[in-house]
Amino acid sequence: MTNKISYVSVINDVLNGVELDAERIEKLNALKVSLEKRANRKPNGPTNAQREHIALAEKVFEAMEAETAYGSADIAGLIPELEGASSQKVTALMKALGERVHVEKVKGKAVYTVA
Repeated sequence: MTNKISYVSVINDVLNGVELDAERIEKLNALKVSLEKRANRKPNGPTNAQREHIALAEKVFEAMEAETAYGSADIAGLIPELEGASSQKVTALMKALGERVHVEKVKGKAVYTVA
């Protein structure tokens, strides 16, 4: 039975100046190819769920009126898709809107307004 050489052991050998045999050189070449593939990959765009989340956040923002304060329950009632949504879901949607929505804590509860 032969011992498999790990990438870590090969890198340690290189760093410690150990002379490399053919097996270790092959392992380093495989690591190089793997790293090059990873570096040349196109960045992934948002997933379908992320796109839906962003679209839902935009719908909420469009439904919000300026100078009106909204609690989580109020926002959940703005559009039919959010009917009965949890406060965690509403918070995630409001965070997706970033600086376009102002958040203020009133008596321990978040109140959202259009910024």
